[in-house]
Amino acid sequence: MLWKPHHLIRKRTSFDFLGKRKIALILSSVINVVALVGVFVFGLNFGIDFQGGIAVQVRAKQGEVHLDNLRSTLGNLGVGEVSLQEFGDKSTALIRVQRQEGNAECVAHADNVMKRRVGQGWSVKPGPASTGDVEFGAPSPLDAAGWRDAVSQVGLTLQERQLPRANTNVARIDMSLEQRAEWCQQVAIKLVEDTIKDQYELRGTESVGPKVGEELMHSGIWAVIATLAAIAIYVWFRFEWQFGVGALIALLHDVLSTVGIFVLFHLDFSLTALAALLTIAGYSVNDTVVIFDRVRENMRRYKKMGLIELLNFSINETLARTFMTAGTVFVAVLALVLFGGPVLYSFSIAMLWGVIVGTYSSIWIASATLVYTGLRPEQLRTDKDDEAAKAKA
Repeated sequence: MLWKPHHLIRKRTSFDFLGKRKIALILSSVINVVALVGVFVFGLNFGIDFQGGIAVQVRAKQGEVHLDNLRSTLGNLGVGEVSLQEFGDKSTALIRVQRQEGNAECVAHADNVMKRRVGQGWSVKPGPASTGDVEFGAPSPLDAAGWRDAVSQVGLTLQERQLPRANTNVARIDMSLEQRAEWCQQVAIKLVEDTIKDQYELRGTESVGPKVGEELMHSGIWAVIATLAAIAIYVWFRFEWQFGVGALIALLHDVLSTVGIFVLFHLDFSLTALAALLTIAGYSVNDTVVIFDRVRENMRRYKKMGLIELLNFSINETLARTFMTAGTVFVAVLALVLFGGPVLYSFSIAMLWGVIVGTYSSIWIASATLVYTGLRPEQLRTDKDDEAAKAKA
């Protein structure tokens, strides 16, 4: 042969994986407890999808959208987290800005927008700290209609009771803190529009409120729970209940440890991150089912082999396949981490960790659980043999 195949992992390995199961379980327990403590103490860095915010669709007046330049420009506005992505075609982009707090910084942005759109003689200042009032200053006295037209430049629509009763160059608009926070979403839209209007035209805007974000969060949590439960039930029916419990514990381990990575590196936790958790669960159970399938085959084949010895033997038999699969996925995800850009960064980091922890949990957590759930190979082998004999008869 001109080329001789090279085995990265030899065909017959004899590693004592289950001999280290107690160390692995202690290590995993510590990691998961730390992850849970981190979530409750430090919290997750929720993105726009869950916190709420604004979405602005823009189209380049000439050529394609340059996301890097646009991201650099908008990142300096002081409006918090800004994420961008191509939307539909290469000349259209979707800009997402985190929900504005309605604080003094927002009022300062309104002041800048007002000066740009109406003139340098204008000013916008916050009212008393205990209220959401905003004070507008004009270079000359205005009547009610003039004030209504002027403040509309910063996205504020006045009700009749808020309008000044006489011509004046100072108007204090009374608002609650919640009303000012909602108005600040419009201020952010105006600020973005003014900053990029030379190169981009506004195609549409959408505001995501905190209630919508809360509903998305609840739906996402239920989606993860339902996925884990469905996978565990599937493994239970395909094998035995001990296998289902092992798969569920391994999946919970993978999801919790990945959430810990989001806390540790302060990664953006958005719907993309939720997709990463579900993808990791799918990858992990695929690896676990391959090992479990070999365990079931060997339970029928080696009738006198003890459970721990049989588990070690089965894991070693599938070791080459496990590491080759993990290695190829790891390389692909590593490319996303290095070259995928900021939009995919959180997803890529989570997936990179997921490949590692998914492989680890399939070998140590899922298989070790079979030992502690009282799996009895002799009894199971007898049941399977009896069923086979009845089928032949």
